[in-house]
Amino acid sequence: MGYLDKEKLMFSNSEFQRIQNVNVLIAGAGGLGTHLAQQLYRTGIKKIYIYDNDKIVETNLNRQILYGKNDIGKYKVKCLKKKLDSLKLNTKVVAINEKIKKNSILPEKVNLIYDALDNFESRFILENLALKNNIPLIHAGIYSWFGQITTIMPNKNLSLKEIFEAKNYKEDSIPSLSPAVSAVASIQAVEGLKVYLNKSNTLIKKLLIIDLNDYSFQIINLK
Repeated sequence: MGYLDKEKLMFSNSEFQRIQNVNVLIAGAGGLGTHLAQQLYRTGIKKIYIYDNDKIVETNLNRQILYGKNDIGKYKVKCLKKKLDSLKLNTKVVAINEKIKKNSILPEKVNLIYDALDNFESRFILENLALKNNIPLIHAGIYSWFGQITTIMPNKNLSLKEIFEAKNYKEDSIPSLSPAVSAVASIQAVEGLKVYLNKSNTLIKKLLIIDLNDYSFQIINLK
């Protein structure tokens, strides 16, 4: 470990103090959303707002890490909040049992929006809300072994719609493996915190492509 730059190993004490004041919004309480919520909750951020209006079904259980068979038929956000609150840490969790819509009014003082949705139609709506409210949007998507992550900053780079215009479709079922979802969500969580702290090595104007089949990571510069 002696050859590593220690300044790059971890957030500084002052940065950790700043992280404790972060309020985030997570759109989606499914695979990415549950992994994200748990990761961010344990970092000690101030508050997590979680939006979703779906109920848990058995086919969710392979990747939606905070739910079990006893939760089938219950609303995701309510179960997620209950599970996180049971840990009795300092982060406040606010469950909003609603779908993100064009006319949704976001909570005040949200610093970051995490896209944990499963279709581009909803993602484009979320992006418009983020831009309208001048909030960074941390996007991630998962498909089988593959993941993608980028950060959309208001008025600073290409929009999701421009990057993924060819993917303007819905899928009834997206194949995914829980460890792959966890890996992508972990990077997505860190990316948001780095953006909040104004770190220089973020994914603004970049798209990270992850292939866990061959363990390859590729960063594409977006212009």
